[in-house]
This record gives sequence, structure tokens and C-alpha cells, in this order.
Amino acid sequence: MKRLLAVFLCLASSGFAALTKEQKIFDFTVLAQTFAANYGPYHWKVRALKYDAMDLKPWLAKVEATRNDIEFLEVLIDYVASLKDGHSSLSFFGTFRATLGFTTDIYEGKVLIDSINRTQQPLSRFPAVVGDELVSMDGQPVDALITGLEKYQTVGNPRATRRLAANLLTIRPQSLIPSAGSVGDTVEVEVRRAESGELEKYTLPWTKTGIAFTDLGTAPVARDASKPGPRALLAADDSLPAYMQPIAPLLTARLPRDPEGVLNYGAVAPIYGFPAGFRLRLAGGSDFFASGTYVAEGKTIGWIRIPSFSPPSAVAAIQIFEREMAFFQENTDGLVIDGMRNPGGSVAFVEALLQRVIPFPFRTLGFEIRATNSWAQSFASVLSSARQFGAEPWILQHLENNHNDVLQANREGGTTGSLSLNSTGSLILLPSPLAYRKPLIALADDISASAGDFFPAVIQDNGRGKIVGYQTMGLGGNVVAYDGTVYSEVGARVTQSLMTRREPVVTAEFPTAAYVENIGVRPDIELDYMTRENLMNRGIPFVEAFTKIILQEISGN
Repeated sequence: MKRLLAVFLCLASSGFAALTKEQKIFDFTVLAQTFAANYGPYHWKVRALKYDAMDLKPWLAKVEATRNDIEFLEVLIDYVASLKDGHSSLSFFGTFRATLGFTTDIYEGKVLIDSINRTQQPLSRFPAVVGDELVSMDGQPVDALITGLEKYQTVGNPRATRRLAANLLTIRPQSLIPSAGSVGDTVEVEVRRAESGELEKYTLPWTKTGIAFTDLGTAPVARDASKPGPRALLAADDSLPAYMQPIAPLLTARLPRDPEGVLNYGAVAPIYGFPAGFRLRLAGGSDFFASGTYVAEGKTIGWIRIPSFSPPSAVAAIQIFEREMAFFQENTDGLVIDGMRNPGGSVAFVEALLQRVIPFPFRTLGFEIRATNSWAQSFASVLSSARQFGAEPWILQHLENNHNDVLQANREGGTTGSLSLNSTGSLILLPSPLAYRKPLIALADDISASAGDFFPAVIQDNGRGKIVGYQTMGLGGNVVAYDGTVYSEVGARVTQSLMTRREPVVTAEFPTAAYVENIGVRPDIELDYMTRENLMNRGIPFVEAFTKIILQEISGN
């Protein structure tokens, strides 16, 4: 690293409009070393994917072969995408974006239009409607285009990766796609009309905003990029005791960038319409959640949607959620918890909600942490602060055990055992006195991410209720922000841990492991929302199906 820094000092004063080959090699090496020092799932990726991200020789050859800055940034993206880890990603300083005014997603294997902005694409120019199939763009089949776009939002679940790539067919932000600035003024789209089955072609304008960049320039001032510091991606959780702040960045379990074009992603409103006779109680806003009740076959069913695990105030949201659980306990026969299309958020917040739906002591998820020196110091600070805070002896013992585990793993240059990241330091959590005690089901899908994986995993591990829906995204760790490069000023998000479940999970695709990463949470009852029938009927078939399931749970069948 000292040799590289010496090269950096010599190069910093150069004034080229684009990066030199040496600057590209330096930047790529800094990025790779950031992952080498901090990436928690490294050994899992070697085992599960048969891929070693620390074998840099082929990547350096690709860097040297790049002809311009955009090609160089694409290599950086390819490198991070090779990890198949939705928490690990890059971001660029770009304001440019191009959009077509409609969104697409994959329903039953076909790319269907699922929303249209008629201000941007009036009916006179684009007579296609929701439910029509997008077949090609400028003569290229959409399947091939999706394959090329997958690297920009690669996540643990292959189906989710393709869905997120399908969203990018019509939305091209340069902060995510370096080559987005090269889109033409128009594009010819080919659409198969659902009603007639006929293929129709339309020439549509791209709506462009912001300023596109084509090169990156050079950094005029030298700085030591060998030790980029971690940064939290979420505001501090106000429900955390002050002594937990030193490890606050480890408590972020959220997709780093919300995907554009996924309908109702992270939204208070569900993707489906409310069932007949639904009585709304909460509708977001200061309440954060949406909730209500409806009657089916003489049973009163409670329903609550958790749009994310990132409330403006965790304290206020926990109080509201607890109030709703108390109401549901007194007034319903069963409960549906909707965690679909949830981007994740705070580990502390998701555990607080779990304490209000699991009415007995339960095992939460642990974290195997890449034990860097900075985290060893942070865990020491937690222990010291907790002592000054006056934490109870049993809590101090757990926190001391966690610190010793991190310290030992740091000395050995590896990862810790399965540690709790909550304020008690314990993997066993106690329920709230007002926890909901009646039957429940939890809805999840392949766009439920990170803490959105965490919530159904704990419900399932502890036998609290059935998980209904589709295999979750498989983002099984936390995410911390770093300065990823120097000259190209690329931001990097690095996964520093692995969530660990109560028991190993057996799958056909991966080695048996207790991890959420890549494996995701497999539903107890598969119920796929992504059908054309649901798209065209506001999810009525989906609602009818999960209503039948909760009624079966209520009856004990």
C-alpha cells in the first residue's frame, strides 16, 4: 500500500481531463482493498458461489484495457456485482437521468407495462396500456437488455435481480448507470397488445434531466485513502440507548438504494387493493404504518403494513405499533402483517416490532462480523459507555462477551461468532407485555430486503406464524458506507456481517448454512403476487388467497 500511495502522490498534480491508466489501477486497488479489509461475507461467497473476489489479476487486466472513464466505472460495477450481494454497491456523483414515462416489471416471465405517466407519454403517442407486453427496444429483445442491466442492481435472489433490471429498461439514472448519458433522443419500443395480440411499434422520446458526465477529471490534492472510515447510512435510531452509538453503522440493514420503478416499494399503501368491507385505522403520515380490519367468514381479521424499518422516529413508531397490537388483541381473531416490498432499515427497530408480535422469549438473528480494528475499538466503547450508563450486570456481561469475541476475531484476522447487535447484547429477547398472541401470518416477497428478510426469518425460526408469499431478496447482513475510490470519487457500500438464523437452512442452490445472505427466507406457503391477473385486478386474487390462509390458521387447520 505504501508503494501505491507513493505513486498516488506523484500523480495527484497531473491535469488530465480523464483518468490515466495508473490512476485507474490505483482507484481499483483502493476499492478492492476496502473490500478485502471489511467484507464480512467473503468466505461465504467463496463457499457458496465458488468465487474469490480477492483474485485481482483478471480485474486489473480489465482495468488496463479500458479506453475511457465510463468503461472504467463499468469495470468497478462488474467487480462489485460479482459478489451477488445487494448490500454491496457503488454510487456516483451524477444528476443526469433519462426516463420514458412508464414502468415495467416481470409478471409470469413476461415484461409487462405496469404504470404509465400520461403527461409524459400521452395516449395519442403511446396507445399501449397497463398489462401490454414490452417486447423490444431499438430492435433488441428485452430479455437480452435485462441481462445487460442486471449488474447495476444485483441482489441475492436471481428473480429479484431480473425484476430490478427490468425496471431500468425505462429509467436510466447516471448515478447508477455510468453510460446512461449516451442514450439517444428517442427509442423505438415494440409492444404486444394484450387485447389483440398484435405487435405495435412506437417511437418515444427520452425525457432527460440533469447534466451527464463523460469523464471524471483528476483529484488535485493527495490524501491517504488506505483507511476509509465507516459511515452510517441511516439516521440514528432514537430508541437506542446512547451507549450503542459507537456501533450504530452496524445496525443498518437496508437496501442501499431504493429501486426506481417498483410499484409501492417502501410505500405505506400496499401493492394490492383493500378487501371488501375494509375499515381503515392508520394511513401512514405521522402514524408511519397502515392498518385496519375486515370481516371474512364471520371472523375479524386485523391487517397492518410495515412499509420499511426506517421510521422518522423509532420511539413514536414503536408506541403506535404497540397500541395497534393491543387493539388487534382485543378486537380480531387473526392478523396479517404485510412486509412485502420492504427495503429494510434499523436492526433495533425490527427487533422492537418482533417483541410486539411474538408473545414468548425468542431467538433473534445474530451477526457474524468482520472484526476490523475499528470495530474492536467500537465494541470496547460500547462496553465502557454501558458501564457509565449504569446498565444491568447481565447486560454488561453480554456486552463484554461480544467485545471479547470481536477482539479475538480481530487478532486472528477473521470474523466473529454469532453476536447480538441489540442493546442487551443477548440473542434471546423477551416479549412486550402487550404482544399480540393470536394467530398471524406474515407476507413477504422477493423485493423484501435486508431487515425485510430479518423480520420473516425470526417469525419463521420461532414458529410464530406462517410466512406467505415468495422467497425474500436474500440481503443477509448490514451495510456501511465508505469512500470507495480517490480519483473517481466513487462511494462504496460494503457488507460487514452475515445474519445468522437459529438453524441451518437446506436448499438445492447453496451449501447448507444458517445464513440469510443469498439463501433468503423461503415461504411456508408460496403465493406469488407477480401474475397478470393480480396486476389487472388490483391484487384481488392475492388478497382472497391470503385471507383463506389466515382463516385456516384461525381455525387451527
